[in-house]
Amino acid sequence: MRDLLTPIETAVHQGHQDEALRRLAAVPADLPLPAGLAWRLGVLLHQQGRFDAADACYRRVDLDLDLDDQHPSALADRAQVLAGWAATRWAQGDQTRTRQLATDAVRIAERSGDDAAVAAAYLAQALAAFGDGDRAGNEHAYAQALAAAERAGDFGQQLRIRCNVGSRLVEEGHYRPAIEELDEAVRLGELLGQQMLLALALHNRAEAWLGLGDLHRARSDADKALARWQRAGSPLAAFGLTLTARVHRVRGATHQAVAAYRAALAMGEPDGNAQVLVEACAGLARLSYADDPQAAARHAERALSLPSSAGPTVAELAAGWVALCSGDPHTALRYGEQVRAEAGRRRDTAGLAEAMELVTLAAHRANPGASSPRTVRRLLADLVEAATIWAELGNEFALATNALLQARLTGDLVAERIAYERLRRIGVQEGGWHVAGPLAAIGPAPVPEVEVQILGQFAVRLAGAAVPVGSWQSRKARDLLHMVAAQLGRPVPRDALAAALWPQARAEVALRRLSVLISTVRGVLDPVRRHPADRYLITDSATVQLSTAHVVVDALRFHDAARAAVVADTASPPPAGTATDDRLLSQLETVVAMYAGDLCADDEVVGAAVQRPRALLSALPAR
Repeated sequence: MRDLLTPIETAVHQGHQDEALRRLAAVPADLPLPAGLAWRLGVLLHQQGRFDAADACYRRVDLDLDLDDQHPSALADRAQVLAGWAATRWAQGDQTRTRQLATDAVRIAERSGDDAAVAAAYLAQALAAFGDGDRAGNEHAYAQALAAAERAGDFGQQLRIRCNVGSRLVEEGHYRPAIEELDEAVRLGELLGQQMLLALALHNRAEAWLGLGDLHRARSDADKALARWQRAGSPLAAFGLTLTARVHRVRGATHQAVAAYRAALAMGEPDGNAQVLVEACAGLARLSYADDPQAAARHAERALSLPSSAGPTVAELAAGWVALCSGDPHTALRYGEQVRAEAGRRRDTAGLAEAMELVTLAAHRANPGASSPRTVRRLLADLVEAATIWAELGNEFALATNALLQARLTGDLVAERIAYERLRRIGVQEGGWHVAGPLAAIGPAPVPEVEVQILGQFAVRLAGAAVPVGSWQSRKARDLLHMVAAQLGRPVPRDALAAALWPQARAEVALRRLSVLISTVRGVLDPVRRHPADRYLITDSATVQLSTAHVVVDALRFHDAARAAVVADTASPPPAGTATDDRLLSQLETVVAMYAGDLCADDEVVGAAVQRPRALLSALPAR
């Protein structure tokens, strides 16, 4: 039987990994493996995501030998087996066994004096500490592991440790330090040519980019990682699919997200990849609630039932948002409070901020009658604290979402529009409002009854649908609305409008024509006459005025948003480079993006009718 193992050992030592694994498949499953061979094969299988096969490989080692009779090299091999086995059990969600194996691995590795074994053992202990929510223990163990790997000159282990440290930083919300750590991991992976660990480094860096709201870079790194795993036929491609699905979910590309989550679920099931299964089930729960609430509940229940080495936060947040969006605020409140406690213990700042938002919205929804100013101020304070966390993390998407929540809670329509534009600029599509989360919980802003665009190209929309040019009956009817809208809600004298529209006609004739034209415009804005005549266009004997309570004018919306942003910017200028400075810069950039062109730039209306509003827009205070 020894003859069956010799070619495998030779292939491993020569670096022919695929050949070694092919030969292993031909060896009887009940044949014991030497510890030195077993841990090397186990590491290869683990890196490929074949956790069941790695687990079976470690089980074939005889661990009942008396330690006192073992040579240091034999002790080192045994520690490597225990460390590798602990990592495999961690990936499968077996926290109790992970802890036991890691403890034994550290004890034996320290006794062996072999730095490579010490590095592997402390890496396993770091995973066990992470599963327990012991972030301090996790950080200490990784520091010990990296120091030992550097002493041993084990670049492969250094790469693996850096990947894991980067992942831990992402979990804690330290996205920029994570990117720095993972940049080094990517460099090492490319230098060593270790494609599986390089894929893991790219995947973890993609998660960091996603945490910063940089969807383009997140997708780029995720695609590179996925391609490497798929070329190797690795089940770890499921990790890449879950990350791709998350990017789509944030963007609101719901169909693409569902497809990626389902593919990840199918890949993760055979090996019992707990991390993949929990993430995929939680994601599908969020995406299913709008069209199939029963399916959403089933996915959430399964996510909650699965063991997860990363703790219950992902599953409980999904279950909480699904409950809230499905009309059960009391259940949502319970999950939110559980996550808030667990995330705080785990130093999961992103999870803590999201849990605070869930608790705030659930508490408000659970007792909608309690809308006293004091209650609203208390709820708003929680949202502001969550916003501070998002700002410190640098997550632009979450920060814009939080600003929208605050605006909706306080009824600040200008702030709500700014936040909505920020989300649109980031790349969030309308589908984002149908994914169980903060946006779906508050619902989209109502579509304006009438919307008039006068910045750049003139356009009018009724309930979101553009009014065809042929509906106007007269070009002068368009001109009238254009001129009135250009005054940004101010009344316009009838005689001024009449003179501008019919400069050659006698005043009394022009005024009679104006009355007819006003009726025409009212017919365009309310074609079935469902409302009183002055709902959109208010008139008296002397003036004509657009009702800004029922008509949204893009120039007026820009004007109000710009004034709000400038006031915030000039009130108390923050130190350059601070989170507050970044938020103000983002707000100002968003307002600039709302400017679709100069007022009446299409030259449909000229002269005095546009001079005053243009002057008003250009007179905004500067910093």
